[in-house]
Amino acid sequence: MPERIVDLRSDTVTKPTEEMREAMHRAPVGDDVYGEDPTVKALEELAAARMGMEAALFVPSGTMGNTCALLAHTHAGEEMVVEELAHISCWEAGNYANLAGLSIRPIRGEHGVFTPAQLEAALRSPENPHFARQTLLCLENTHNNAAGAVWTPAQVEAVAVAARGRGLAVHMDGARIFNAAVALGVDAREFTRHLDSVMFCVSKGLSAPVGSLLCGSRAFIAEAYRARKRLGGAMRQAGVIAAAGIVAIEQMVARLAEDHANARRLCEGLAQIPGITARQAPVPTNILMVDVAGLGWTAEELVTRWKAVGVLGNRRPPTAARLVTHRHISAADVDYTLEVTREMVQKQGG
Repeated sequence: MPERIVDLRSDTVTKPTEEMREAMHRAPVGDDVYGEDPTVKALEELAAARMGMEAALFVPSGTMGNTCALLAHTHAGEEMVVEELAHISCWEAGNYANLAGLSIRPIRGEHGVFTPAQLEAALRSPENPHFARQTLLCLENTHNNAAGAVWTPAQVEAVAVAARGRGLAVHMDGARIFNAAVALGVDAREFTRHLDSVMFCVSKGLSAPVGSLLCGSRAFIAEAYRARKRLGGAMRQAGVIAAAGIVAIEQMVARLAEDHANARRLCEGLAQIPGITARQAPVPTNILMVDVAGLGWTAEELVTRWKAVGVLGNRRPPTAARLVTHRHISAADVDYTLEVTREMVQKQGG
């Protein structure tokens, strides 16, 4: 194994800060199922306030948070509208179908973003019994598969108004919503003003070890709580991990700009290497896609070559990989990744 490891697989690999570990050690706890854990309550109140929502629910993962939202908003046999490469439909084990009983109506966006006109074109007549009732629109911000693409507040508002005009609720998979907020220099509540619910993770770039928050109205969160119970997500003395989430929200948001700067430098440097195509979204965040079709390599060959020199990335077959920066990736790590990648390509060229 190489002495140096630059782990660019995901921002989920982040370790808790010393402040988080201290908060976890000292957290007052109780039985959260009985509503008696004061630290969980404090985290939920903080999350709801940051999202401009009435209430919040602490869940173990973003996938569970999204699934709770589907179960709370919809009924089996209905349909949700979603961008075709959204995480909720591509990377969450088919929960929309096998747990929520939904079909999906995909829309092909540009950089993960679609327009009100595209949404209107995807909506069917609710009176036609041949069609499943379309009851939910799901947005993703930032959009994972679109290299961390950002929905702007204006774009969110436009499609949300169109969806609500047709009777659909609007949920946002905001796993990295704070990355979007930092990239645009806006408050996260600018995205959520026109939403019925939003889920965000504290366990990605914010560096907490566990957890996500689902936010919405009190009535919605009451339904989501029942869904969490069904999914086995009712935890007991969960304040031990909720304490880290409080530190994450209070201390770790502003520094996401460092991750964005490192991702931009990495993308620009990789794009200068002959045979490599590297890209970010129009509003860049901490994710980039790297394609080596120009070198004749497969995605497997790329990540295998990188791993041999200590750089870890995620395959995106047939010829690409995803890289994600986070607080454990320094400018020196970016330089190292660029150096070893240039050497790899030069050796390939003989």
